[in-house]
Amino acid sequence: AVTQNIQTGPVSIFIDLNLSSYMHLNNPGEFQYFDGGIKGVIVIHDYDDQWYAFERTCAYEPSKACSKIWIDSMNIQMKCGEYNGNTFNKCCESQFNFPGFPTKGPAAGRLAQYKIQKDGNILQVYN
Repeated sequence: AVTQNIQTGPVSIFIDLNLSSYMHLNNPGEFQYFDGGIKGVIVIHDYDDQWYAFERTCAYEPSKACSKIWIDSMNIQMKCGEYNGNTFNKCCESQFNFPGFPTKGPAAGRLAQYKIQKDGNILQVYN
């Protein structure tokens, strides 16, 4: 499979980790979805205390409408598809680990990353 060019959009997000709506992100293994980019942005605080920010577009057939990344927190992975109510419909079999690398399925490349910088309790996500 070929790594496809994943479009990214303008992103400039400031997250204050002292605010109650973002405080959970201080804990490793937590994540949150944000508006921005093309299909949205995921911010992940990984279990190894690394921070990641990804475009929510799947690395396999990124132009498909259903090609959106969601976190499966039960299995500590990201998957491609869309929700219809509480039912998840796969767009492809691709799965990704929290650092954004494919672990299963047709996707050959890493998810598109945005820059993320932590200064005290402020996270900045940008491109």
